[in-house]
Amino acid sequence: MKIAELKPGHHQSFLAPAEQKLVRAIIGELPESVTPLQLTRIGMFGALVAAVALVGSCWSALWMPLIPLGVFLNWFGAALDGPLAVHRQTANPRLGLVEHTYDLFSQILMIVAFGFSPFLSMESACIVLICYLLFSAYTYIRAIARHVQQMSYIGLGATEFRILMVVWPFAAHAMGIDETADVGVSRLDAAVMILAAFAILGLVIKALSDARRVAVDENGQKI
Repeated sequence: MKIAELKPGHHQSFLAPAEQKLVRAIIGELPESVTPLQLTRIGMFGALVAAVALVGSCWSALWMPLIPLGVFLNWFGAALDGPLAVHRQTANPRLGLVEHTYDLFSQILMIVAFGFSPFLSMESACIVLICYLLFSAYTYIRAIARHVQQMSYIGLGATEFRILMVVWPFAAHAMGIDETADVGVSRLDAAVMILAAFAILGLVIKALSDARRVAVDENGQKI
């Protein structure tokens, strides 16, 4: 099976160049005892910490400082496990499957936890989750069809999404937002729905554009 590769500067998020430089620097300092699988588990543990902190924020704001800690651990594990395996030439399809599976479920866990927090209603969290799954599914479909691993759209990728996860709880708390007290569709729910509609529309346009390109064979003739 041909492995999809990401070309430097192609389909990257805004923070990708700086993030890649940071990842390379950290990998160079990691001891040999640290394995990619350990990093993957650290990423999942970080997601669990963030999820518990989000739910705990319903009862006390003292839980909130654990949210950025958990998200950071999630980023640390998810961003370094694959590159470390490549650096040590131990990358293989089985390890890649474990890494992507853990990352997928860690993101789902944190998004669902937002629905049990004061910062998003469960309806809004489910809408965000649907969008995340749609974009993730299309990323893997595109990787198979065009051998291009595009992990970001309009300059926004997983790292930017994690930053939003960290910033939003504190912004919502500062604005006095408490979705657990709202009944029915709140203004925040309406805003999330509108943004999700634009995101899905953009994905549909992207999919149609890619479909036209795939429909052209190597000789430039339409299939």
